[in-house]
Amino acid sequence: MKNYFRRIIPPAFVVAAMFGLLACSTPDVRNETVASANGDGIKVFELREFLGIRGGMTAASQVPAEKKKEALDRLVSGRLLAQEALARGLDNTGEYRDAIARNGQGVLIAALFRKEMASKLKIKDKEVEAEAKKLREADKNLSETDASFRARQALSEADMRRIEGELISAAKKATASSIDRELIEKIGKGGKFEDNVALATVGAEKISYGEVKRQIQAVSPGSHDGQVLSRIPMAIEKTLEREITGRALAAYAKKQGIEGSEWERSVRKELERSVLINLLADKVVPKEVPVTDKEIGDAYSEHAQMFVRDGKKIPLSEVKERIRGFLQNRRRSQALEAYIEGLRKKAKITVNEALLPKV
Repeated sequence: MKNYFRRIIPPAFVVAAMFGLLACSTPDVRNETVASANGDGIKVFELREFLGIRGGMTAASQVPAEKKKEALDRLVSGRLLAQEALARGLDNTGEYRDAIARNGQGVLIAALFRKEMASKLKIKDKEVEAEAKKLREADKNLSETDASFRARQALSEADMRRIEGELISAAKKATASSIDRELIEKIGKGGKFEDNVALATVGAEKISYGEVKRQIQAVSPGSHDGQVLSRIPMAIEKTLEREITGRALAAYAKKQGIEGSEWERSVRKELERSVLINLLADKVVPKEVPVTDKEIGDAYSEHAQMFVRDGKKIPLSEVKERIRGFLQNRRRSQALEAYIEGLRKKAKITVNEALLPKV
């Protein structure tokens, strides 16, 4: 069911969390509560990010009202699922603790970025006006509102990248690191080494070959590609660079006093919620969903226009398993929707309708 939650809880939740609270040159409603589920508030910036506005600092003026409401409904559903997971005690399971522990470094990094963005990201109205003017000169049909929206988005993205780059550079400068490229070349030439051999160091920590292999294998779980890539020098170096950057940022975050701060607590809360939702979904949605041949045949006939290649109909035998998977996923989603509806009936949900146009 993780695909279903791709919009409720994005896999890269940490990236979104980096930009949860941002400074702006003009007053905004981003930190106001637009809805609540059993007293658990949802801020405007959360809804904006859910709608695809990175950082949530600019209004989603181009998004239709019905889309805003649909997105808000999904965020409310996420809150209710997380609350139900807590009521079931899923936060006291080994799965939960393991997931939280695995993301400890990510929480520190996300909290560090959030703090930096909140203090350093400042887009001036004059800059927005100048950029909007350029956009309108390039596209005469662009309205002032749309031009201003796009200009602020573009300037925000550029400034975010600048701040990110500066922060990564500062972290790497503060934490010495090295890569044993000679050893990596030997691996590429067929040399056999134990998993505990160190390929790099970050401060006082070492990164072993075994850790690199696990990282690569995680990208292609259960496939032969992961085993092959773990012997290719370029793949090994790229994996090491990512790991070095992550560890350097986490170390820098600690030096900046992020541990135990409000920034860390806020990001950790988001992680906890996402883990709880996925754990509950795995329990309430059936893993085995039977689908009959007749149902597959009916779906094949109903969506015949989808199964055409080079002007000819694709035989049912070629797409049978794909249709089965589609029907199974649809039923799992329907089961989850029904479960959520049951939670909604018992919940106290409030929506600040007057605030929605400003989202």
